Amino acid sequence: MRTPFTMDSAGFLALLDALERRFNEVTAASSLSFAGIDGDLYPVVQPARAGEEDCADRGESADFAQSAGAEDSAQPEPAAPCPGARCDSALRSPASTPLSCDFHGRTGAFHDEVFDPQLVELASSAFGSTCWASLMCVASLGLDAALVECARQFLTHTSIIVRQKGLAVWLYDLINDATMAMLLGQTSPRMPVTIRPMSQVQISRWLHGSGVKRFGSQQQRAADRAEYGNQAHRLAAYCMLRWGAPTASSAQIATMLLTNPGIGMCMLREDPNVRAQGACTDTRYRRVVEYLRSLHAQADLDYARALKIGDVPWLSPDGHAAVTIAADRRYLYDANRLVHAYRALWDRATADPAQLLMAVEETRTLPGEPLWENPVYLRDLADSLMGSVLSDDLTMGFQQRDRERFDRGVRTLEHMGDQVRAMNVLMLPIMAIDECEPDWNAVAARGYKARTTQWRAFCDRCDDLATVVLAQLQGQGEGFHVRAAATLLKQSLLEYCELALPLFEQEIERLAAREQDAADASAGVCGQEREGGAVHVDMAA
Repeated sequence: MRTPFTMDSAGFLALLDALERRFNEVTAASSLSFAGIDGDLYPVVQPARAGEEDCADRGESADFAQSAGAEDSAQPEPAAPCPGARCDSALRSPASTPLSCDFHGRTGAFHDEVFDPQLVELASSAFGSTCWASLMCVASLGLDAALVECARQFLTHTSIIVRQKGLAVWLYDLINDATMAMLLGQTSPRMPVTIRPMSQVQISRWLHGSGVKRFGSQQQRAADRAEYGNQAHRLAAYCMLRWGAPTASSAQIATMLLTNPGIGMCMLREDPNVRAQGACTDTRYRRVVEYLRSLHAQADLDYARALKIGDVPWLSPDGHAAVTIAADRRYLYDANRLVHAYRALWDRATADPAQLLMAVEETRTLPGEPLWENPVYLRDLADSLMGSVLSDDLTMGFQQRDRERFDRGVRTLEHMGDQVRAMNVLMLPIMAIDECEPDWNAVAARGYKARTTQWRAFCDRCDDLATVVLAQLQGQGEGFHVRAAATLLKQSLLEYCELALPLFEQEIERLAAREQDAADASAGVCGQEREGGAVHVDMAA
């Protein structure tokens, strides 16, 4: 079955035009070269290296070590922030202090004392919390004319493609470029230099150097290619949620882009303009999409039967908001059944979910296992409860029969269930992001390898919680789960809270009205008793 959708290319272009105008205004007022940056006033120095994890940063290549090793210092050198980065609060401007920035996902924005706040908002609104938003902000400082030109060319190319062929074509082309880079094992020239935290020296070497080593060590290049693919799919999911319609199709495609990227990319082909560009016309992936829908329908029926016989967790209405109590009970029921199902299958041979889906796609061979013994459904359910990355310990621990890893995944799921039981599903992203967010000031004092690891792990966590929101909060009003998931992909908890607050305000008003009704009823009964007390006593006697 086809999944029809449309994308508001005009809305995206309006935002892109505003971003381009602001970018040109900001860069026009900035220095466009490194002139004087190597002088005595602002020397380029290497970051302090301490510990084993920073050895990879220092030894990216022999020629880099020879040219820059003599300049090691305890002070960090000017650095490029990651997507969604935020600079240390002590910084004021790139002209007065070294620019040492680090990812800060909570705000989903750069520190506005270093970067132009209007540019930050426009970039993050257009590209979410990705390396393309970061590219706009870092380039706006005007520290390197080549970097400014890269950013400007990206904006121009994006505008032309979207204007002529549509937003879906641009996203599909971006994902395809990242996919080909992975398959060929070659760094794409379209991959932004802001794919990871870098020093100014590394940025300059990337832009002006030659040979593959300018992109970093072999290990870094492989990790960057994988991250490029992750961010391309993240950007596509964000754009689908922000500019896609109808809501149900947008949510489904975004979920697939985050949990099953291959199928998500295929779903983008349903856009007629994408097909017109010569994209593969193979539509067998629709069998997978339809099969997963059928599993969800079976799961809904199973839950309805469990509700009828009372075999679901009980939650006190006084302790849980009416707007989320149904979703809370479903989350806890599914989490408990998932762990029980995996444990029941532990000593039995089970098929690989990916192979089962491949058989569905290629030969229409449907797995014959019951719902709670079906590895495909169990994996899909784990993704909906935890997200694709966070659920890896649980699902891969089971698949590999790795008891330690599986138990770690169970503990993670149980912890998330405890958070839902203590609060509700609506609050789960806030609590989960808050507890996993590292101390960015402490991270800033470490090497670039540690910064990259922390930043990418935090990005994955936000993607996971966006997946959970898409799956668990579908009953909170038309399009609420889509808008909420988009704020998490943008890594803006503030915007998420602003969306959630009206739901809690409605709940507070409902509780207040109920208490007032109870008080009025109590007052009415007491009045009647006072008026007819004698009759009441005689009847009681």
